Amino acid sequence: MAQCRRLKIAPDARRDLISALPVEVKDRILECLPTRDAARAAVLSKSWNDVWLQHGRLAFDWDFLLTVPQCRDNYARTLVNIINNILFSRVWPVKKFTLQISYNDPWPAQSDIDRWCLFLSRNGVEELNISLDSSDDWEEYKLPFCLLSCRTIKQLIVRGPSIDLPVNACGIFSNVTSLAFYNVEFKCSVSGIGFSISFPNLEKMAFGYCRGIDKFEIGQPKLEMLSVIGSMYDVVDSRWLAPHMKAIKTLWLSDSSLWGMDVSVFPTAINLQVMKLYELNCSVRKHLFVAMQLLQKCPNLCELHISANATEYIFGYHCWKDEEEAASRLLEDPNDGFVIQDLKMLNTIKIESFKIESFSESAFETLFMKILLSKSPTLERVVIVKS
Repeated sequence: MAQCRRLKIAPDARRDLISALPVEVKDRILECLPTRDAARAAVLSKSWNDVWLQHGRLAFDWDFLLTVPQCRDNYARTLVNIINNILFSRVWPVKKFTLQISYNDPWPAQSDIDRWCLFLSRNGVEELNISLDSSDDWEEYKLPFCLLSCRTIKQLIVRGPSIDLPVNACGIFSNVTSLAFYNVEFKCSVSGIGFSISFPNLEKMAFGYCRGIDKFEIGQPKLEMLSVIGSMYDVVDSRWLAPHMKAIKTLWLSDSSLWGMDVSVFPTAINLQVMKLYELNCSVRKHLFVAMQLLQKCPNLCELHISANATEYIFGYHCWKDEEEAASRLLEDPNDGFVIQDLKMLNTIKIESFKIESFSESAFETLFMKILLSKSPTLERVVIVKS
């Protein structure tokens, strides 16, 4: 007769192994989840709720806002209440915080932004991304001063809000290593008074289509990477760049930055090793003229990246033809091209978006490439990415 055998259940078979994980591992799991899903995990058990309340990485980004119930009467207040409940329940410092609000999203009041930023500045925030893409129909946001004077911030990204720079700028961004500003207008608290801000630890800084960067006078001994996309619209703005040319190792510029640039005021960029030029149009004399002058100022340049732009600017037909003819003369005359000395350290050239299907469309680019190749005796690699 067959004997009935009982299955033996291992002692730990019914144990909740996930909840028994170390706190550090559970926090890492929450870090990999969107903020909404991480908050939902808190209802699993008390241990997960404790980990959630200690979790220091919060992202109220565009994906998060899609999950906010769209109450017809007070959509913005619903969002504010959700952020308040999550943010102000933290029992440990919030190390990383992201807030991204676009045109079509609910709009918190300036007072709500101020409260959140004050809480973060007092609770050890280190990485902060504030994106408030306001439109002309809405009140302009201002970046609260508590963030400028916060000593724990190391990385800061700001998009949209204007920034009032105080006359007494001591202690602003004192420990920041990376700054990025997009669509930001810099203002002075008292007009006509100049000042300089010292960033002793700043290593990377970027401006994208900002206004008033000439008011953002800075001194930084450790700055290595500087990106200026747009933001320089006249000679005054380009002179702001001059003091930084000696120290930086990487420089990014765009076509709109080249239009008003006066390279003659720049010192020799002795430490510059990598330069990226976005939307360079080789059929526009001003672009070519500035690009060649910049190369002349960079004797130790190792890498040159160019993103080409074939857009015909709105000059009118005759003005555009004049630009093309002037650019052609500049390229065809080696003695007038300003790239006189060899680029002895240049080993890599990368060019993106050139039209190379037909010679008529790429004649200017071809001439420009000939100049670069003829002046680069140590060149090892050329990469051309077709658009």
